[in-house]
Amino acid sequence: CARAYLLTGDEEFLKTAEYHFNLVWDRGWSDDLGGGIWWRTDNQTKNACINCPATIAACLLGEALGDESYYDKAVQIMNWVVANIYEDSTGHVYDAYDISGSKNQWASTYNQGTFIGANALLYEHFQDDIYYDRARLAADYVIQTMYQGGVMSNEDNNGDLIGFKGILCRWIYRFAIYNNQPDILEWLKYNAATAWNNRNKAGLIWTTWNSKTSDTKPYDIFGLSTAVSLLNNCRSNINLIVDASDRIEMDQFDSCRGITTEESSEGEKYIDSITDGFYTVYHNIDFGNGGFTKAVFRAATPNQDGTIEIRLGGINGKIIGKCEITNTGGWNVWETFQCNITEVSGIQDLYLIFKGNGPLFQLTWFQFVQ
Repeated sequence: CARAYLLTGDEEFLKTAEYHFNLVWDRGWSDDLGGGIWWRTDNQTKNACINCPATIAACLLGEALGDESYYDKAVQIMNWVVANIYEDSTGHVYDAYDISGSKNQWASTYNQGTFIGANALLYEHFQDDIYYDRARLAADYVIQTMYQGGVMSNEDNNGDLIGFKGILCRWIYRFAIYNNQPDILEWLKYNAATAWNNRNKAGLIWTTWNSKTSDTKPYDIFGLSTAVSLLNNCRSNINLIVDASDRIEMDQFDSCRGITTEESSEGEKYIDSITDGFYTVYHNIDFGNGGFTKAVFRAATPNQDGTIEIRLGGINGKIIGKCEITNTGGWNVWETFQCNITEVSGIQDLYLIFKGNGPLFQLTWFQFVQ
């Protein structure tokens, strides 16, 4: 629900996310076994599959609410995970620690994936290299130790296990995109090509991606969902660095809030459904040694009141420019707008924040000029 709120801005998602996280925290956290959240109400084990996702939820709530207390809880949970069910020499995340003091060392894509996601989010917020190092090591453990650089083609023998690798794909992809890790993207691309080549006549792909999917066998939807996640969290072009002087298509965002993508009758893609507070994010924009003086946007709108804030590093990051978008004469009438920007250099994460009243504008592309 926290992710849904960050995508849509719908307050009901935020209320639900906050309620359920607080319920889990109040009911599940205890000092037994040195801390951590119980897996179930019988209070027998503390598992990676609850503590790593709880860390993610706390980070997302901290971002959504602007409340550092949630990040404090995220750090508290992750410190327990690292101290008790994680090997800092290998990146191996254990499954569980039980009340008798024994530890289940089984590794799964779900636990590795949510550990990667939790540390990626902590790194994004705190910029402490320890979180980056943990996420990278856990990713290496999956790629090199669990799968020897090959295809994920197991986890097919029970109800929950069949969908685990889809969760891994979501978080390992985010870590790779946000932190310029082309080797991870190459591995995901290899998995995606293999999985796609093993689809059945209906286009379905079972969770054992290295094997041909049967045309007659019934399959569980959760197991089929893993390939959907893989193909959504993959890209054909693994070059993550984008030159700021290139024309950057608006629909090629790395993350967003609230917007939709559309295609014009001429086949040109654009973003739509833009209202106040929505945004798009573009990582690894290379401004080189600087010298850029203006930002240029291609827009259409019948409305007068709309602004694009150009920020660096986050939705509340430094503003380097504001571009006013005025009435072009209609939703199908496109014009180019530009604004001055302050000096910027190096590789930056770019946040375009949309401000104004009512439906604002449609956007096709942007670029920076010297």
